[in-house]
Amino acid sequence: MVPVQGGDMPQSSALDRLLGRFATVTGAFAPWHKWPFLIALATLDGLRHNMRWGNLFDTQRRDPPIPPGLPGQDVTKERTADGSYNDLEKPWMGMAGARFGRNMPIERTFGADAKALLTPNPREVSNKLLARQDFVPVPHLNLMAAGWLQFMVHDWVSHGTSPKDNPHLVPLPPGDDWPQNPMTILRSEPDKVDAADDGRPAAYANAETHWWDGSQIYGSSLERQRLIRTNPGETEMRTDGKLGLSASGNLPIISEIADKGDASGFKFPDQELAGVTGNWWICLSMFQTLFAREHNAIVDRLKVDHPDKSGEWLFQKARLVNAALLAKIHTTEWTPALMNSALGRTIMRTNWWGLAGEHFTRGFGRFDGSETFSGIPGSETDQHAAPYAMTEEFVASYRMHSLIPDDFSFRAAKDDREIRKTTMAEVSHGHVAQLYRDMSFDDIVYSMGTMHPGALVLHNFPNTLRKLAEDPAKNIFTDLAAVDILRDRERGVPRYCEFRRLMGMKAPRSFEELTTNPQWRKDIKELYPSVEDVDLLVGTLSESNGGTPVGFGFSDTVFRIFILMASRRLKSDRFYTRDFTPEVYTPGGFAWVADNDLRSVFERHCPALEPRYGDVRNMFFPWARGQA
Repeated sequence: MVPVQGGDMPQSSALDRLLGRFATVTGAFAPWHKWPFLIALATLDGLRHNMRWGNLFDTQRRDPPIPPGLPGQDVTKERTADGSYNDLEKPWMGMAGARFGRNMPIERTFGADAKALLTPNPREVSNKLLARQDFVPVPHLNLMAAGWLQFMVHDWVSHGTSPKDNPHLVPLPPGDDWPQNPMTILRSEPDKVDAADDGRPAAYANAETHWWDGSQIYGSSLERQRLIRTNPGETEMRTDGKLGLSASGNLPIISEIADKGDASGFKFPDQELAGVTGNWWICLSMFQTLFAREHNAIVDRLKVDHPDKSGEWLFQKARLVNAALLAKIHTTEWTPALMNSALGRTIMRTNWWGLAGEHFTRGFGRFDGSETFSGIPGSETDQHAAPYAMTEEFVASYRMHSLIPDDFSFRAAKDDREIRKTTMAEVSHGHVAQLYRDMSFDDIVYSMGTMHPGALVLHNFPNTLRKLAEDPAKNIFTDLAAVDILRDRERGVPRYCEFRRLMGMKAPRSFEELTTNPQWRKDIKELYPSVEDVDLLVGTLSESNGGTPVGFGFSDTVFRIFILMASRRLKSDRFYTRDFTPEVYTPGGFAWVADNDLRSVFERHCPALEPRYGDVRNMFFPWARGQA
């Protein structure tokens, strides 16, 4: 399918086309967030329409092979392990192994040449612009906001394992104390090229499913799915539809699973087991554990209504329900917490419930077929200008490592006494299992609820992640900040100014128009010859001259990608659109999605913590501290 560029789109409604023109007119005078509430809301709806037809591009030149699925599975009413058959006409769409799409015209996405790839030096950008100086927190959020983001990203995207041969060689700036010179950064592995790709930029395959299907919990292959359904110390998969958990209700340790099956990616002896285990740390582990427990609770509920159904049927239905609950929480709770304004909350909640609102939609059902008035869930499926895929620009926009602190204080939920002080290195990978031995799950949840994430600004990238141990015995470390910069250049993500222009936004003409912060302006000028050379990440962390809407935790540039791709994750997925029904989910499962939110999940699995979060309006806001 070829993206439509400009003009009227016959696939769109008259209202959508009108709103698109309206957004073009208002945007010529001022950004959407500078307008009064109703004009801003209409402008955003129009912007989304324009981007659906002007900022979605397909990189998949050949249909990828579809592996054999689960024998006897009804793909019309159940999600497959690898994401195939979500779209029944194009069963490869969104499956693991399908390519990332683009939000930019294909011809504008060639990777940087050898010189541009290292200009300015990614390590120098890390040292002088990104490295954390003093921790800048976000006072109105708790640390769960950072953990949830990574929990979701693991569901959506992974570029897989990089080949170890022929790495990028980054020369060290003068005086740099990095243990190896040059610094080596492994290359992204492009998807296999054939004749259909002649003359086109490199494209990359997603190792996970592109869909919002809970693959971070369930895996993106049958092998991993069977593994996470196995109890510690056992060799056979559970047959009751539940996920394998330890006797204490925690995730199993991979070394405790007798038949490890697909154990790829487990390089730490004490690594917990989940569908996706990369970049593991305590808050990510907490959410993985919480929603593994939630899956098992859903199975118990479904079993009441369907005592005659098999464990496999219960597993598949519980997965549908659990994934939909995750999507609902992200849409109606996490994103509004980061867009902390009346307008921001309205924007995201209308994705789920429409302008009619939650009470009307739940009480009377859909007002009509329109996603505008009744929300996306239950509306018609639509791929718009290209087959569904996560995009490289979406991956680039979600580079939010600054949310993570370097230092942690774990406290007892009962009386707020400090149990342990740790660094980020001590709460990641195989160290996580030891934390569960030292304190209760409730203590960990309480600690995450009362700490703050970092702000998405310059000079606030966690230094722990700027010297991340890959193999300390061999003196091999990774500077994740330098990697973030190089990855965007390597994968052909346009730099900041060009990125904005291609999204229909105005680009700054000078460093003065980029940021009002004089120190940031000075620091950026020292590295970049012109504002046109500024990397996307640096630009989005520094834009302040009208670029960040009031109450938002991220820039307007990043937000444009969000309003396109956040709704696309729902609108393209038939399990959130035409098959979001009681018949597919079961009446009890459908009601579970409607009746639950993150608060009720914590009430179910951490009831003793209710005094700490009982008065919190949004569960991603700071919880009440206990008293000794």
